Amino acid sequence: MTNFFSKINVAITLLLMPSIGYAYGDYSNTLPYADNMSPLTCCCEPTCCGQGFVTAELLYWRAFETGLDTCVPNSTSDIVTSDGKVISRFSGRGRDLNFDWNPGFRINGWYDLPCTCWDVGVSWTHFDTNSSRGHEHRHRWNINLDVIDVFAGYGYDINACFAFRPFFGVRSARIDQKTHSGGRFDSDIDSSLPSYSLSSYLSDNRVTTVNRNKQKFNGVGPLIGLEADWNIGCGFSLYVSADVTWLYGQFDVHLHEIAEFFDGANICKFRSDLDTVLAGADAAIGVRWITDCYCNTRLIVQVALEHHSYYDFNRIGNYGDLSFDGVSISAGLGF
Repeated sequence: MTNFFSKINVAITLLLMPSIGYAYGDYSNTLPYADNMSPLTCCCEPTCCGQGFVTAELLYWRAFETGLDTCVPNSTSDIVTSDGKVISRFSGRGRDLNFDWNPGFRINGWYDLPCTCWDVGVSWTHFDTNSSRGHEHRHRWNINLDVIDVFAGYGYDINACFAFRPFFGVRSARIDQKTHSGGRFDSDIDSSLPSYSLSSYLSDNRVTTVNRNKQKFNGVGPLIGLEADWNIGCGFSLYVSADVTWLYGQFDVHLHEIAEFFDGANICKFRSDLDTVLAGADAAIGVRWITDCYCNTRLIVQVALEHHSYYDFNRIGNYGDLSFDGVSISAGLGF
């Protein structure tokens, strides 16, 4: 529990740093600064007509998780004692996965409320990936992520170039992962032992291991964040944004591990349903371009670097954090 709260404190600290974030842009706050407005006031010229926005984003992310490294057995040495007991000693090496890059998508929709600086919206993010390692002793990992955010924000203009927007909302997340590892390796026999002992107890010197593990998480919880925007002219702006979340939900964990030896097998099956709170943080920094086009519509194009973390997510290996990072490219219309 101490480790959990310490990571929450780290996430809140990062939230206050301008180098992290997760953007839901208040694109209406890009009008020229009004001369008669004081700093730290509401958005410059809130429209009394309201305006809706829809954007689609292409994600190119890499997912990675700590605590997934496995000890892959290379060999085992079998010793038969004088009283007929077989003693096996295993040796192996640790291996991490080769985390690959894969595409995903995000769809956003929001509405700037009329005669006010408030906006409300919803976002859906989907991403799945597969990673593997090894040939004879294979280790495969699959992760599937679906996140839905419902949020509201309030825009402030500090001056003609700088604006910021605190936002809050609710996040619902479903994150599933599977691992499959296993292989066959030789069993080395101690030739110094009497031959009668070896022939009596060793009929096969091949050992097979198979591990099939699954973990599902479903949760919902509050989301709070802050976005800052710097208008650099000609419709371009730089932004950074941050948010943190606490998801109240449940882990559903299934473990199925088998090790087959020449004289038997070890089989482990385990299932656990665990209620928990999963802490997360999101980060982005990017460039945005907005221009007016046909019939008062607005074209929005955006490129960003993103990072997302869920702390202590891994429950099928050693405890570890699940993270996603990469690039997002989005385009949309305001109407």
